[in-house]
Amino acid sequence: MTREIDEIKDAAGAYRKWALESRKKYIELRLRQDPEIRNLYIRAADRVARELRKLALKTPSSYLRKRQLEELEAALRAEADRLTGNLTKAFEQYIEQAVEAGGGYSQAIALDMFKKAGIDTAGLRTMFATVNRQAVEACWARTKKGLFLSDRIWEQGENFRNAMRDIIQEAVATGQDAVKTARMLQQYVRQGAQTLAKDYPNMMKRMKGRIPGDISYEALRLARTEMTAAFGEGTIAAARVSPSYIGMKWVLSHSHPVVDICDTLAEHDEGLGRGVYSPGDEPPMPAHPNCICTLVPVHEEPEKFVERLKKWRDDPSSDQELEKWYND
Repeated sequence: MTREIDEIKDAAGAYRKWALESRKKYIELRLRQDPEIRNLYIRAADRVARELRKLALKTPSSYLRKRQLEELEAALRAEADRLTGNLTKAFEQYIEQAVEAGGGYSQAIALDMFKKAGIDTAGLRTMFATVNRQAVEACWARTKKGLFLSDRIWEQGENFRNAMRDIIQEAVATGQDAVKTARMLQQYVRQGAQTLAKDYPNMMKRMKGRIPGDISYEALRLARTEMTAAFGEGTIAAARVSPSYIGMKWVLSHSHPVVDICDTLAEHDEGLGRGVYSPGDEPPMPAHPNCICTLVPVHEEPEKFVERLKKWRDDPSSDQELEKWYND
């Protein structure tokens, strides 16, 4: 981690405090989202378990009957819809915050440099707000294998419903009582299928391969991937509209032990420095699921850029690049 931080500092140069702040916000978001998503699944399973216990009170023996599956099916459908809705709300917040964390670095630089040059920043703030909004929209508009993010979130709700149904149906087939089945569902969501294999060996042997080892894993991986993509989207979008932007450096995370595409991206060299890509040629982020590398925009040195701004402020024709940026 120390080596990674040093590379971020080196790439950011005089702007390191903003680069580190951006990275810190992103890491905090990543650390927060996992337990939040797991809790959504735990609460969903607890509600299903509660429905099972209600059914147990309706039957003298407390054993599940096939006709009761029809009642449960409606509850499972409602719970899947609720889980999908809760995941969508969570993703909306995560994506917006990740975009802001990524774009905050270049935005802070631009605002500070313009302020030092004595130029009003109201227009800049409006521009970056628009860029962030467009970056968020781009995250939701992306498709993978023909599916939008909203479709992939919906799949998580369906996977939950199917896993719950399979466990309950197996319990019915083996004559297991509703209270025990409710307890089993809660254990499964909290601890995974391996604990069920230990405590319910015969049932899990029959169900081999029919339920995920960790029911929330796919949702967690989707969240991690999309949050990283949103961070990258925000970083690139904000950098591209910043007049001091020179290039984008791929900083390799040293948390992964195996050489992969990230190592190749970090070794790229087109004359701007190792791992630095020219504006418009930035690599998409993440490079793979669970990737925690980072992008650091490289900006013109502050003293030089502020001097350029002052000259341009007094005579717009003195700097054609800044004048073109302003007009565009």
